[in-house]
Amino acid sequence: MFRKIKITKIQFSIILLILIYLTGFIGIVASKNPIDFLSLTPLNLGISAILLFINHQKGFQNQVFIFILIGILAYFIEVLGVNTGVIFGEYAYGKTLGWKVFETPLMIGVNWILLTYATVYSLEKYIQTKWILALFSSFVLVTLDFLIEPIAITYDFWTWTNGQIPIQNYVAWYVVGVVFCFALAQFKKDSFNTFAPFLLLIQFLFFGILNFIS
Repeated sequence: MFRKIKITKIQFSIILLILIYLTGFIGIVASKNPIDFLSLTPLNLGISAILLFINHQKGFQNQVFIFILIGILAYFIEVLGVNTGVIFGEYAYGKTLGWKVFETPLMIGVNWILLTYATVYSLEKYIQTKWILALFSSFVLVTLDFLIEPIAITYDFWTWTNGQIPIQNYVAWYVVGVVFCFALAQFKKDSFNTFAPFLLLIQFLFFGILNFIS
């Protein structure tokens, strides 16, 4: 008789997250047609968001509005950015992130929520002062974006005019990140999420390794 294996929600979430990213990594690196795996990127983001929020502890109903607000604001900031070039620089989104409205993928708002949430909730145990937490969290976001940019260009997430990533992009990421991270820090109160650090870590590993082998 096999003993019943008991698995907690956080354990299940971590295992599933690893399987998703490992499958995607192998598919991108080993497949002759990585576009098949890249087309699943919106699904990956959606599942990651679900896993993140089901592991949210305390006060989710009271804080969900700030998550939605960040997603909406982030989306429209990206809309302005893509269509004017005055925020991040001149860039255009490809097909990898899925359906676009106003030349902007709908999932980009979800991506901003994921990254800002995961960063703030990963660092909040170590930094109690909210504005310092926001400043440092945004620095971590920019560091991650530095790893994402080359991969994004290679796999048609987005492209930059003349193929050059402007410094303006990183400055804008930092400023926008500070605002969103401070909002999260301000409203998080005593909530916490032990899954968040794993999501942030796997993002760094995924894009870091892809950069190393590309």
